Amino acid sequence: MNSFKYQWIAQNNEYDNDFKTKIQKAGLKFSPAFLRLCWNRGLTSPELIEEAINQQPTIFHDPFALYQMDLTIERIQKAVSQEENILIYGDYDADGITSTLILQEAIEAIGGKVQVYLPNRFIDGYGPNIKRYQEFVDAGIHLIITVDNGVAGHQAIDYAMQSGVDVIVTDHHEIQESLPNAFSIIHPRHPKGNYPFGELSGAGVALKVATALLEEIPTEAIELAAIGTVADMVSLTDENRTIVLSGLTLMKETQRVGLQLLLKDSLEKNDKINVETIGFIIGPRLNAVGRLGDPTPALEFLSTFEDMRAQELLVYLNHQNTKRQELVKEITHSIIHKVESLEEVPLVIIAGEAEWHPGVLGIVASRLTEKYQCPVLLFHYDDERKIYKGSGRSIEHINLFNWLSEHREWLMNFGGHSQAAGLTVEEKNWDSFLKAMADDAEAKRDVILQPIPLQIDLEMQADEVSIQLIEEINLLGPFGIDNPKPIVAFYDVLIKEKRLMGNDKQHVKMEIKTFEEDKNLTGIAFSMAKVLNEVKVGSRISLVGDLSINEWRNKQNAQLIVKDFGSNGPLWVECRASVVPPDLYQLPSSLFVFDSKKYCDLFADKIHNSSKVITYFDQLESELDGLANLVIMEPPQDLTQLKIIYQKVEWKKIYLGSYVSESKYLSGTPTRKNFADLYRFLQINKEFKLEQLGQVAKELQIPLVKIKTMIVVFFEANFVNIENGLVTMQEHRQEKIDLLSLPAMQKYQSAMKAEALLNYETIDVIQQWIDEEII
Repeated sequence: MNSFKYQWIAQNNEYDNDFKTKIQKAGLKFSPAFLRLCWNRGLTSPELIEEAINQQPTIFHDPFALYQMDLTIERIQKAVSQEENILIYGDYDADGITSTLILQEAIEAIGGKVQVYLPNRFIDGYGPNIKRYQEFVDAGIHLIITVDNGVAGHQAIDYAMQSGVDVIVTDHHEIQESLPNAFSIIHPRHPKGNYPFGELSGAGVALKVATALLEEIPTEAIELAAIGTVADMVSLTDENRTIVLSGLTLMKETQRVGLQLLLKDSLEKNDKINVETIGFIIGPRLNAVGRLGDPTPALEFLSTFEDMRAQELLVYLNHQNTKRQELVKEITHSIIHKVESLEEVPLVIIAGEAEWHPGVLGIVASRLTEKYQCPVLLFHYDDERKIYKGSGRSIEHINLFNWLSEHREWLMNFGGHSQAAGLTVEEKNWDSFLKAMADDAEAKRDVILQPIPLQIDLEMQADEVSIQLIEEINLLGPFGIDNPKPIVAFYDVLIKEKRLMGNDKQHVKMEIKTFEEDKNLTGIAFSMAKVLNEVKVGSRISLVGDLSINEWRNKQNAQLIVKDFGSNGPLWVECRASVVPPDLYQLPSSLFVFDSKKYCDLFADKIHNSSKVITYFDQLESELDGLANLVIMEPPQDLTQLKIIYQKVEWKKIYLGSYVSESKYLSGTPTRKNFADLYRFLQINKEFKLEQLGQVAKELQIPLVKIKTMIVVFFEANFVNIENGLVTMQEHRQEKIDLLSLPAMQKYQSAMKAEALLNYETIDVIQQWIDEEII
């Protein structure tokens, strides 16, 4: 499959008879397409299917299975009973904010004196800050509990512990070479622990502590844990699935005034709350506040029960989110402009500017990683402190945390996950860091450039798609990390309609149909207008994506959210027009093919320096190595000539220009009457110059392209002699000759056939001819 972005990995979607029998005996009534999907996802028994579709799961492991949980609870209970001052030191993102509130409400529920602090990323940075810890120790704090941070906070935690203030760390981030010397550390992947599920979010860990402390699961905290779990993009399997599904259910009846107002403002009905509600509505607003400044208003928004205050805070959150969106757009466009001006995309994109807002660089890096499929590290330069502080995102097969670990000598500090990291580089080490990363990226070239695999769960036909099927698929949710939305494929679909959407016309809406069925399916390709520009109506391509339900004016329609497109063999691009498009000249790594040597020579100086120009008659040797695209500038005299070129290279794209200066197809085949008229003209005039052919054509009212061929036919039949540009009538011969069977006529008819196919048939028909004649 010649795909645009990903390496498609297809599944065998045929289940066996034994599976079918078991499904029937279990009384499970699902569509055949859904059962194929289940089979491909390893759900090969009724029991596994029922477990996977259960929307009220109950997996929730014993919180005391976490290493040092008993020690932690004892210390918190002691602090409460002795009325010690407790500080919860949180984080500035949605996970950290919800973690903080979960633990605050739990400790207050048992009578604890709790103070909370959410660090400002621009003043305090991420995690334990020694200056801030000193202030809290001096202010009389007796116990510090970190949430969603702390596992890398050695210096600040050492200071607190040496000052007589115990620190309890609750975190879920990657554990580095050593753990801090804290009183206790609650971490689902603690090296000395044996907890059955290591993928909790910070809010999930906080929920565990709250549950152990209260000796029951705090219902009001589950929706907060669901927000943190989804927003922090951790695995949506095992008990995280329980947390999220339970939280979504409880959120429909939430008593939190801020959430009530936000959901009412964003959704028509609360029963529409799902993972996307958290991912695209709640999470971004909570994150935006911490990205741009003090995150405390987001915490208050979730905790307040005063209607007026909640409304004020909602206005503020919306404003900050809009500001965040504008900053992201501005920086993204700036970097794209720089990258597009380079000869090739770097293996790793590293950039830093003083004017870039540091709070949004993670989002920008994520978008650029998705666009260019390479690791991206973006920095804000702090001139006062002489440091570069940044965020990084990576591709699937490059572990960014491990990669940065290899170059920790140049880093002031760093932390994060395999696909995301935060880091700081001192200005004096900046050039060395850039060189080390660039050199290492070159060593990793093959790994970085390897195609990103995309697992296809199901191959489908358009007539299989229905609202019922999509509702069945949704039972496997919530979808996210480790439980992605099922990717479905539609092979060799016909593009029936296509139009641009959105304010900036960056999205594409199309209607597609398969070979076998008449039913159309709507496809929506977000931010793909540029890459789909070459795919015209009438083209056949393959599409992959996920299915969703579009609801508009109380009417539901199934649609495919397109993730990638491709074709079996090269993608045919429609370029036929009355004039050559200027941008066609600059196609890189392309072979431009002409029938005419004159036009070939005229065009040679205009093309990109990595491309080549030939005629159909040139010898095809190794000079075609490295070429990716074939550009048919003129139709050949014989389609066999095109076959030879087509088979020389595995072309990625074929641009169909096929321009003709004189159309044989439109002029038609020379008739016997045409030949008779020309013969009589020669009997009368005896001779004429070739440069007078235009006048002859005009006088006889026969198209010039016909006259040219007819003169050659007469020459082959010895009716005329051609010498020094002069056509002379020969002495009449008695034998009968079938003029229409002579080589010139056969060549004319072959050229007509080639022109008829390449100039006047749809790309769909041309592709079918390729399938039948060549492949």
